[in-house]
Amino acid sequence: MRRKILFIRQNMPGGTDNYCKSLYDLLHDDPDLCPLPVTDIPDIPSRLFHYYYKAKALEEAISKADIVHINGYTAMGSVQALRTAHRLGKKVVYTAHWHPFACLRHPLLGKLFFRLLFQPVIKKYADVVTAINHEDYEFFSAFHPNVVRIPHWYQPLTIEPVTKKPNMILFVGRTDDPVKGIEHLYQLSKEQYEIHCVGKGTVAKDYFHLHRNPSPEELARLYAEAALVVVPSKYEAFSYVALEAMSYGTPVLMSQNVRIADYLNDIKGWGLFRYGDYDDFQQKVKQIIGITVDTDKVIETFSPKNSRETYRSVYLK
Repeated sequence: MRRKILFIRQNMPGGTDNYCKSLYDLLHDDPDLCPLPVTDIPDIPSRLFHYYYKAKALEEAISKADIVHINGYTAMGSVQALRTAHRLGKKVVYTAHWHPFACLRHPLLGKLFFRLLFQPVIKKYADVVTAINHEDYEFFSAFHPNVVRIPHWYQPLTIEPVTKKPNMILFVGRTDDPVKGIEHLYQLSKEQYEIHCVGKGTVAKDYFHLHRNPSPEELARLYAEAALVVVPSKYEAFSYVALEAMSYGTPVLMSQNVRIADYLNDIKGWGLFRYGDYDDFQQKVKQIIGITVDTDKVIETFSPKNSRETYRSVYLK
């Protein structure tokens, strides 16, 4: 009988939600595993604890699964889910999508919450912790005996060939989120670059080209058409955007705090700049734009097949 997997995450769009839905797609036809569709469990906002789940709804959802994969960090809902899954006798897999304390909006509060309430629960109730990058692998390995490092994965779409625009720069993300670093692009000359943005929010420059809700195929063509994709975030535990861009042969410039770089040491087609240093950003744009990407190596390194086998081992062991 196929073992049922329940994915628990905060009820909002974003990287964690995309991760859970990608896992569902990766495993939905597995002969031994039956991932349940990713749905919202009713939760209650909390000023102090971010959010927590309605207890009855959480217990009902968990009771239907054999394996519970909990995603979240510095929120009481994740603590609650870990406790409930363990009490109901389920196998518990935990993924933090971790951000270093210094990168949180309230570093001291985040650190206190984690050390006092969250760390003991993870250590006691999580059967296995999966880590997305080297930094969180080392962090969780310091107190948990079973941590597995697994990068994200991506299979590029097949699209018609497009001609690259030698001066086109692409940004993909929430433009009004201060963590995403859109202000770096405001330093670039409109006479020198054609700047495109994909995502929700507004921009402070009227010459930026905005793309709202493009289809997957349209986004793929934008990636392929650009001469450079920038990921100027304050912190990213990985970066789907960087992976997608390089899979379509477009180089990426990202801040030193974007952790997909942990996996790119032997791959050409990317560069780093110092977050908040606008001069360094502009210089690196000139250096990286239009360089060649080891696309085949990117696709091989982040193969869905490799990730699928690793997750199968995590869930079935």
